[in-house]
Amino acid sequence: MPSATIFARRIHMYLGLFLTPWVLMYALSSLAFNHFATVRSWYGGNVNQFERVEEIEYSDAFDEGVTPQEAARQILLDLDMDGPHFVRGDLRGDHLAVMRQKGGGVTRLSYYPGEGKILVEEQVVNAANTLTRMHIRHGFEQSYWSAKLWDLGVEVTALSMLFWILSGVWLWWTIKPARVLGGLFALGGLGLFSLLLFAL
Repeated sequence: MPSATIFARRIHMYLGLFLTPWVLMYALSSLAFNHFATVRSWYGGNVNQFERVEEIEYSDAFDEGVTPQEAARQILLDLDMDGPHFVRGDLRGDHLAVMRQKGGGVTRLSYYPGEGKILVEEQVVNAANTLTRMHIRHGFEQSYWSAKLWDLGVEVTALSMLFWILSGVWLWWTIKPARVLGGLFALGGLGLFSLLLFAL
């Protein structure tokens, strides 16, 4: 029967292999966020460009108390584009923007109630906006299975990071020759983090 140490190492390894795409995505997108000015310069100062596709007449009158989320869902259903999305603005303002998320980029539907039209635009996809969009994507509150599965992957990744910390501490403690040096590294990391936390 394998020991607890061997079991921890195996789980540590298999989780790392399974979650490689998520961890790689978070690593690369964090680099993009950390060097955003440089990354943005690679795309002429704008990593989130949209190109006009078409303009659609849309005069559906929404009820007085309808929420932006309800209006957005109705617009997507009417245009046969239902799926994971988020909303910006509201019906009382100039326009309501529905950001329909897809695997490759975003379709932006800008509804102008006063003009009775919807402007359809497609995001110009590039590595920077794809990575940053995946990094901040969430959707447990949405009813779409793809959004829920994505968030499940994020949840498993976060919980696995906690496990990697705990199993790393366990493995460190079981290797007696590494206790002193490992302890110094742990204290060094904690000290630097604390210093930066209070200095910011």
